[in-house]
Amino acid sequence: MRTPSVSLSFVYSFLILLSGIGAKAQTAPDTILNLPLIVITDSTIHRLVPRSTVDIEVIRRNPSADLGEILRTEPNVSGIRRGGFAVDPVVRGFRYSQLNVHLDDGIHIEGGCPNRMDPVMSHIDNEDIERVEIIRGPYLLQYGPTQGASIRLITRKENPFVNNKVQLVSSTGYDANRNGYRQHLSVSGSTNKHYVKIAGGIKDYGNYTDGNGTEWQSAFHKKDISADLGYRPSTNSTLFLAYKGSFGSDVLFPALPMDEIADNTHIFSASYTHRNPATPENQVKISAYHTRVYHEMDNRFRPQYSQITPPYTGLMQAVAKVNTSTSGVRTILDRKNGSYLFQSGFDTEYTTKDGTRNTKMIMQMDGQEFTSQKYFNLWKEAWIHNTGLFGSISSTIKNITWRTAARIDMNRSDSKDTLVIIKESTTWFEVSPETQINLSVSGSGAWQINNQMSLTLGLARGVRSPDMQERYIKFLATGYDRYDYLGNPNLKPEVNYQVDLMLDYRNHDFRLFTNLFRSDIQNFITGILIPPAILRPVSMGAPGVKQFNNIKRAVLYGFEAGISAQPIDKLLVSLSSGYTYAYFPEIEKIILEEDQATGTVILKNDPIPEIPALEAFFRASYTLWNNRLLPSLEIRAVADQKHVSAASYEESTPGYVLINLAIGYHPCKYANLNLGVNNLLNKAYYDHLNRKMIGAQTRYYEPGRTFFANLIINI
Repeated sequence: MRTPSVSLSFVYSFLILLSGIGAKAQTAPDTILNLPLIVITDSTIHRLVPRSTVDIEVIRRNPSADLGEILRTEPNVSGIRRGGFAVDPVVRGFRYSQLNVHLDDGIHIEGGCPNRMDPVMSHIDNEDIERVEIIRGPYLLQYGPTQGASIRLITRKENPFVNNKVQLVSSTGYDANRNGYRQHLSVSGSTNKHYVKIAGGIKDYGNYTDGNGTEWQSAFHKKDISADLGYRPSTNSTLFLAYKGSFGSDVLFPALPMDEIADNTHIFSASYTHRNPATPENQVKISAYHTRVYHEMDNRFRPQYSQITPPYTGLMQAVAKVNTSTSGVRTILDRKNGSYLFQSGFDTEYTTKDGTRNTKMIMQMDGQEFTSQKYFNLWKEAWIHNTGLFGSISSTIKNITWRTAARIDMNRSDSKDTLVIIKESTTWFEVSPETQINLSVSGSGAWQINNQMSLTLGLARGVRSPDMQERYIKFLATGYDRYDYLGNPNLKPEVNYQVDLMLDYRNHDFRLFTNLFRSDIQNFITGILIPPAILRPVSMGAPGVKQFNNIKRAVLYGFEAGISAQPIDKLLVSLSSGYTYAYFPEIEKIILEEDQATGTVILKNDPIPEIPALEAFFRASYTLWNNRLLPSLEIRAVADQKHVSAASYEESTPGYVLINLAIGYHPCKYANLNLGVNNLLNKAYYDHLNRKMIGAQTRYYEPGRTFFANLIINI
């Protein structure tokens, strides 16, 4: 059954559906407006950047156990689905290392999977997060190099020493489609000087069925544990120690050649803050962290692993094991002088990665069968050491608020790879120590036109050095296509020149915002075909080998827009949308003959592949029974994506419309029950970024109709 198409005109009409909603005047400078499944947080400084926030209540009410899946409801935030868990976020078309995804004060986690089974957000339990901040653009420079956007996962309340009591929180969820169950329990207590929190949870999910009734191998199992300790040596200083552990097993990825057998993550962190008692804005914060990931994957759940070919058991068996670690230290100094706020700091981060792959296959030649076993390094004791200095100045003068920031990084890298590829007097792969100096700058100013309206302009230059995969991966099909990919130790940094124009209007219970942006990226990193005469692929079915290389330029531009209102008492409505248009001014297309690469041709203004389609979200809720009952409606409309890459042989995807219903019940102050159904019409659909199935042209479909129940007990 084909998913119905959604025309652009329909989505545009949907966007302006509520444009006539009116309301009253508002003068408060800071507001928090709670809407169904969305939270809009605003203050003067936050209006300087395109920013949205998702808090813990939204996360707990959502039936999904996957944080990446939850964030797809934010404007211009999408995700790449490869399995039933670990949706990989995409913001404004930026992905992977173009996004700075981190915990709290810059805790970074290096995943172990070359196919990104374990993006950063898969290593942290949803319930351990107080809120998620999404900053679109390279404006947040104090937490590491940032090129396209930042996603900050904040795991601790601003001041946990205030309750002076013991608190128990239990969160239970059930998903009928997946026969999925999750349970999280936390116990915390505090005094004026001490704070402790211990938490843990499990997620046990089976396969799901799509709208056509097809079952997808999407089961996963996760266990998480965390502990936080806080101490106040004085009224002006705080010390925190924390540990978080995440343990995944048998996580199935039908769109990848292997599944995740084990993923064990350990996160250790410490932070110390001291404030000046006379001027609390003046403070110094020192933090340190260490993360470790062990990632193991194989194809034991695939038919070829156990297919009997006498005298052998297993037609093809593959296993990969990867160890990573990241250690970092950061110091930030805030100082206020008159109307000016100064921030300066230093950070250093050291990341290592080492992993191998072992493949055993049964081969046939001249009527005889024999086994072929290949053992090679995915990474060989590779490391990247990044050290940065950063600073910013911000102030408000009359009705103008402005901020400028700068960051300089020294990025060093090396690996113990012994692979050398030199052919026809050209070096294609040879590892040597590399040092890069990167400068990032940003500036933004907000003009408060009146009590209701502000206009903000942001300009930025964000730079990132290549990551482990782009530098050192060897002959593995890690992209959206079937090509083997080879790293390039001599890549140049990517540089993003960006401009944002933001309009914000609010009048009592009504808000309207629009963000327009354009990014011009120099030295964009993408895969370029290596001539077949130079290198042949290693993976079965791969048409050729692509090597990561810099191309001159890429352009992305688009918008986010939304309105939220309370047209009548007890009724809340919101409408939001986002879209990115992206292209390469010039790109190389590979000519395929009989599924083999035979040459190339240059294309002009070809779309960048894997860019999400235009989409819009409408949400409404109405409170009943003295605020004890909250029915809500959500509609997601996604347009056709016909702006696809000819160079990448990308296929267009149809649009769709989804309807979700939920009802929240608050029987007493200690309990909240949320019941509902997602994909009410049981639509068979897939997002444009969903990976294709291995060995087929079929896209990986999203879940069909899902009945869910979430119970939160807070004592």
